[in-house]
Amino acid sequence: MKNCTKFPHLQILGWSLLTAAIAAGTCPITTLAQSSSGYQIVNRDVAANGAIDVKVYPGRASAIDFSQTDEVVSYVMIADPSRLVFSTDTKLSDGRAKTVFLRSILPLRFPGATTAKITSLSIKTVDSRGRQRLYTFNVVPTNNRQDQLGIRIATVQQSGNPASLDISRGQSIKTSEVERGLSIAIQRRYTTANDPVVYQVQQFLDKLRNQNLSPTYAAQEVGVDFSVIIELVKIAQEEPG
Repeated sequence: MKNCTKFPHLQILGWSLLTAAIAAGTCPITTLAQSSSGYQIVNRDVAANGAIDVKVYPGRASAIDFSQTDEVVSYVMIADPSRLVFSTDTKLSDGRAKTVFLRSILPLRFPGATTAKITSLSIKTVDSRGRQRLYTFNVVPTNNRQDQLGIRIATVQQSGNPASLDISRGQSIKTSEVERGLSIAIQRRYTTANDPVVYQVQQFLDKLRNQNLSPTYAAQEVGVDFSVIIELVKIAQEEPG
């Protein structure tokens, strides 16, 4: 194991194997766990072209928010309303609704209606230019501890080079550096090839190359903390070529 003082930024990687390796080595480490609570931010082009899961919890409200777009909600339809109700931040007829709130209820019986454990939710929106979009969500009821407040739909400004990561301080970094940093981390046994975070990073790279997503949103899509991506880049940059 290399002396970890050479790579102080590795201390924020919350990988279980890295923690164990350094605990057995020569220097202590403080593990930073990834935050699981909050809004899942989804690019609106991705959301409009596929069904996104949204969790609902007993006694809690889950939000689907369009405040970061120029869209307003014009229509909402729940395929199976026997276990779910919705409300909006303002009346749909006002043409200013930006957020849909979902709440689970005790099952109701509607004669002739069919039911499903996971039902679909359709939301139609209109943007500032009059263009309409239709979003479909899979509403997933769960009794688990709440790990998601809801979905936040957002627009993403794309750079001319989707294979670059634009981070703070004006630095532009290629995805090849993320790959190289990951390879180095595995070679040095900071983590293993079957670590869940390794799989998340690989998913991140696939989304960045194949979908119209920004790096931060790609990271949020796969559930990896963006600081992990930055640390992999730093590993690659500090290692001689």
